[in-house]
Amino acid sequence: MPNRQFDLLTLQQAMDILGVSRATIDRWRKDKRLPYVKIGKEIFVEEKKLHSWMQTFSQGNAEPLAKETPSASPRLVTIGYQSGAALLWSPLIIRKLGLFEEQLQRLCPDENIRIEWVHAPNGIELVEELIAGRVRIASVGDFPMMMSMALSRVLTKFKPVLLAFDGKTPVGEGISLVVPSSRSSRKPLSAASIATVGHSSASFRLDEWTNALDLRTPPIIHRGMSDCLDGIVGGSLDASVLWEPYLSWAKMAGAGVTVSGEGTGNDYLTGLLADDRWAQDNEAVTVAYLAAHLQAHQFIRNSPDMAARLIHGATGYPVEVVAKAISKIRWDASLYNRDLQTLESLDKEDPVRFPESQPKPGVSRHLPIRKPYLHYAADSLKLPALPDAPLPGDWSEQPIY
Repeated sequence: MPNRQFDLLTLQQAMDILGVSRATIDRWRKDKRLPYVKIGKEIFVEEKKLHSWMQTFSQGNAEPLAKETPSASPRLVTIGYQSGAALLWSPLIIRKLGLFEEQLQRLCPDENIRIEWVHAPNGIELVEELIAGRVRIASVGDFPMMMSMALSRVLTKFKPVLLAFDGKTPVGEGISLVVPSSRSSRKPLSAASIATVGHSSASFRLDEWTNALDLRTPPIIHRGMSDCLDGIVGGSLDASVLWEPYLSWAKMAGAGVTVSGEGTGNDYLTGLLADDRWAQDNEAVTVAYLAAHLQAHQFIRNSPDMAARLIHGATGYPVEVVAKAISKIRWDASLYNRDLQTLESLDKEDPVRFPESQPKPGVSRHLPIRKPYLHYAADSLKLPALPDAPLPGDWSEQPIY
C-alpha cells in the first residue's frame, strides 16, 4: 500500500519541506526529537506530526526553521591518501574526477565545505594524523588498521572505525617476497639481505614469513618502496617484499621473481579509517565520501584504461604498469566473511608490543566496522541493498561495491 495512504513522507520530502540538508535533518532527529518512523532500513516522517513539530520549534524557544544559508567560514574536511600503493588508488580517482565534491553537493547542498587532500608516504603517518585530528578519513593498509586499534587502547580518546574496504588481493598477489631474476638459486634466503618499508603491511608480513622461510636472523634493511624496486632491478638486494604496483613493475621488467611457497595464507586488505566520534557527528559528509568511493570503484572496474591514464598522470608510474596492477586488484568495498577471517587472523599478534596495548578481558581486540554509512551510500546511488551481516562465504565472482 502506498506510503502516502499513511501520511508518510520520505526523508527527502521532509528535507524539501524544511529546506535543510541531510546533515541538518539527522541532527534534528537526534537533538530536537524530530518525529520519524523507521521501516526496515527506510526512514519516514509522519506529515501531521511534522507540521506540529514545526509549530513547536517556531515559537521563539528554539532555533528557527528557516531555509539554511551557507556559513561564511567553510568547514574543513581533510582526506588522507597514499599514491605509492596501488590498492589505495581510489582517492586519486575521487580527486581527479571531483567525485567527493559532486556527492557533497548532492547530499549536503546547504553545507559550506572545503576539502583538503593530505598526501602521506605511509599508512602509519596517516594514523598519526587521524589521532591528531588533522585527517578525518584515511586510506590505509591492513597493518595500519591493526596498529590504530592497538593504539586506541592506549589513547582512549581515539576511537578508530573501518568505514569500508578499498582494494583487496588474494594471497600473495598484491604483496610478495621477490628476488632478482639474476640471483643465484643456490644462495639460501636464510643468509639474504632483505629490504622493505619499515612499519608497514610489507614488514609485518615479512615478520610472519620468517619462520616459514627459515629466515632466522636475516639482516632487514628498511627502505622506501622505490629504493626496494631499484635494489631488485639492479641486483644490489638479495630479496625485498614488494607491494603493487612495484610487484608488477619488477615482473614486467623481467627483473624480479616471486619466491614460491611464501606467505601467511592471508589476503591483503586495505580500507577507509575514521574516528568514530567524528563520523557520527558528520554522518552526511561521511556518507558522501563513501558514495564517491563506490563511484571510484565502479569507474576503475568499468573504465580500467581511462583509470590507468588518470593514475599515471597523478603518480608518474608507467601507464602499462598501472594498468597491470589495477587489473590484479579486487575493487570491492563490502564486507565478506572471508574478510573477517583475514582480519581475525592478522589480529592474533598485537603490532604494538607493550602491556597497555593488550585488550582487557571481555574487550574485543578487533577494529569496529561501521556498516550503516556504506549502506546509506549504496542506497543513495541506487545500488542493490547490502545485508546487515557480512556477505556469506568467499568473495562473489562479480563485485558491485
